[in-house]
Amino acid sequence: MSRWDKREPYRRKARAMGYRARAAYKLLEIEKRFKILHGAKRIVDLCCAPGSWLQVVTQHCKETDLDIIGVDIAPLKPVDDVKIIQSSIDAPDLAFRIREQLGGLANLVLSDCSPKLTGNKTLDRERQAYLGKKSLAIALEVLSKRGHFVTKLFQSEYTQELVTWTKNRFDFIRLFKPSASLPRSPEIYLIAKYFRAPAK
Repeated sequence: MSRWDKREPYRRKARAMGYRARAAYKLLEIEKRFKILHGAKRIVDLCCAPGSWLQVVTQHCKETDLDIIGVDIAPLKPVDDVKIIQSSIDAPDLAFRIREQLGGLANLVLSDCSPKLTGNKTLDRERQAYLGKKSLAIALEVLSKRGHFVTKLFQSEYTQELVTWTKNRFDFIRLFKPSASLPRSPEIYLIAKYFRAPAK
């Protein structure tokens, strides 16, 4: 076993199980702890490349008539039973396109978005915070009542701000660091359940 594999056993497990990235195990841990996939029929995965979270979703969602959409600016190798929207999450019409593809509102929005790291911790945290805020903004536009939202954050001075914003719209909020995340990584996941959709 290489030194790299000893440091990152989840990468080796992912290869063995056919997952496209070790990030699959982060979502598997989130699901085991918070049951976000249970009952979900319309699911959106933002910044989905290379597709490991989509693989987990297609394997673990047992509902009939599933609609799953992956969104990424990069081309993505197809995933069975998944529709792909090739787009930046900054596109002003993205929420409309998601709702159109789903034929309605989503039960679950996932976001494992990450910026290209610069090594400048302040800048990287700002960029990650922006992606978290943007993911939340999209979720608020496409989620149905009682739907769930998961997004990646970096632990920083911006974390509590996004938690506060999310608390205003969801009944259940938790911060969670999966064991599949590298110990040195600042990443943490915001789990938000039971969306309080505004009255229409």
